[in-house]
Amino acid sequence: MMRIVGALTLVLLLAAPGHTLLAQQVRVIAPGMTEGQVRESWGEPIIVRQRGEFTYMFYENGCLKTCGMHDLVILQGGQVIDAVARASYHAYDGVSSSPRERVPEPTPPAPVTGP
Repeated sequence: MMRIVGALTLVLLLAAPGHTLLAQQVRVIAPGMTEGQVRESWGEPIIVRQRGEFTYMFYENGCLKTCGMHDLVILQGGQVIDAVARASYHAYDGVSSSPRERVPEPTPPAPVTGP
């Protein structure tokens, strides 16, 4: 009887809201957020690149080989303007330039032109 009570207690504890053993919490970013706010939500990026007024923050997503890229947050002038979120625990509350539902397709070669 004590084993059953102990097992039920463990199940209830694991199923409690906010417990991370069963499922990771989805972390959401939105257009207009600052780099600091993105870091608060998604954590520290693995790579950050800057070019002019653009900042590119790359995050692990657990599907690099199948997804083809890390999760990406793009900031312009210090504010989020786009994101590509493939990890189940990352979400973007804006219109992504590469939505999850988009099916990859090959780019056809350019036609040969010339004399």
